[in-house]
Amino acid sequence: MSIIYPPELLPQIKSAWKASTGFHSRPRPSLPDDDALKELLDLAYQTSLLREEGRKLTFRILYLPRDKGKKRGATRVSRENSRLAEFSNDRQFTIAELRRLAPAADAIRSMICVDYVKGEWRVWAILDTGANWWNFSRHESSSGTPPPENFAIYSQGPGELTISSGGFTLLSLRSGSVYVPMGSALHWGPVSSHFQPARELLYKEAIEKLEQKVWDEDGDDDDYPHRFYDMCLSRILSGIRELGHGGTLIVVPDHLSPNDSRLTDRITIKHQCNYDFAWNLMIQSLELHNKYYALHFPLWESKKPIAINDYQSISILESRRLENRESLSDCLRFIASLSSVDGALILTTKMRLIGFGGEITAQSPTLQNIQLSANPDASTLRRVSIESYGTRHRSAFRFVSSYEDAIAFVISSDGGVKATKRLGSNVVLWPEVQANQFA
Repeated sequence: MSIIYPPELLPQIKSAWKASTGFHSRPRPSLPDDDALKELLDLAYQTSLLREEGRKLTFRILYLPRDKGKKRGATRVSRENSRLAEFSNDRQFTIAELRRLAPAADAIRSMICVDYVKGEWRVWAILDTGANWWNFSRHESSSGTPPPENFAIYSQGPGELTISSGGFTLLSLRSGSVYVPMGSALHWGPVSSHFQPARELLYKEAIEKLEQKVWDEDGDDDDYPHRFYDMCLSRILSGIRELGHGGTLIVVPDHLSPNDSRLTDRITIKHQCNYDFAWNLMIQSLELHNKYYALHFPLWESKKPIAINDYQSISILESRRLENRESLSDCLRFIASLSSVDGALILTTKMRLIGFGGEITAQSPTLQNIQLSANPDASTLRRVSIESYGTRHRSAFRFVSSYEDAIAFVISSDGGVKATKRLGSNVVLWPEVQANQFA
């Protein structure tokens, strides 16, 4: 397998940049010239391999020419909630400088602004973007304001670079391979189909709670409960990913108990438990969402003064929504945090935690190869020996090979999220389940 290094990204970056457009169909801002861009990519890549006081470095770099940063309308930096901390004196932008700045310039809420001046890279400001786009991209909030459309590089671990514009990923380099967002396997294909019964159950229980026949009588957004299920699952995967140590999440049918032979014959669960709060919080979230907007839109469109009772009702609903949002977020993050213990997390399709610290004991002696899927629908497969993968992956392959009703997510320490599932006689691996559209 050929390994890709940063200078080789140049043609792909230029192609993606040319093919894409910015917000409101505007052309994106210009890229640096080729030599400068190669230098910046190399600088970011080499810095990503370093550590600061034992911690990996994460950072976001924004190519923002200094003169344009001061012109209102030249970039999106003039937004009210984007605050630019301009240095009194700019500095040469080097590996050592980026290593010093990265711990202070929190990648979640800020970007290091650089410009190419007289043949060298200079750093001249830090842009405070706030965390709302980051939270939105991880389904932690319902809206967010994207960062500027200028060329940006994000790194969250050794050897990983994500190229973006306006908060949208153009391509990523990870473990020597290039990934281009093609849609998430959580949204279509066999991985998505695996969760369809759970989505439908969530929809059914939500409309029963609301005492309605359908979620949206107008049909404009009747699929929202299905998408909401995917958001919650994605938040657990993102939570494990952001811990940085990797892990395995095994999802099994909800009717299984920790002592069911379909589990005990395949996995030894060191820490059995029954943590069953997420599902009810999800239903409550859907209920409050529906009731809030059923009241909100008529009031918004009304030309009459808002009645006191209506104001009180919508204020109470908003308060309850905020409380529910915080509780659900805490719940999903708690589940993800248990991946810090060595071993697999075992979750049901109804988000009930069965246990953690699981040691997979399933045997599949005839399993020598898996099928690597090039796309979410598994229409293009390539046979790969299981020996090409580490212990964590091979354990997941054995589990799903022996139990067709399960699916396993393997989160690598380098940040990748993979899924594996048995389809017929084949074990299929999707290398980019959670293809990051946002950065």
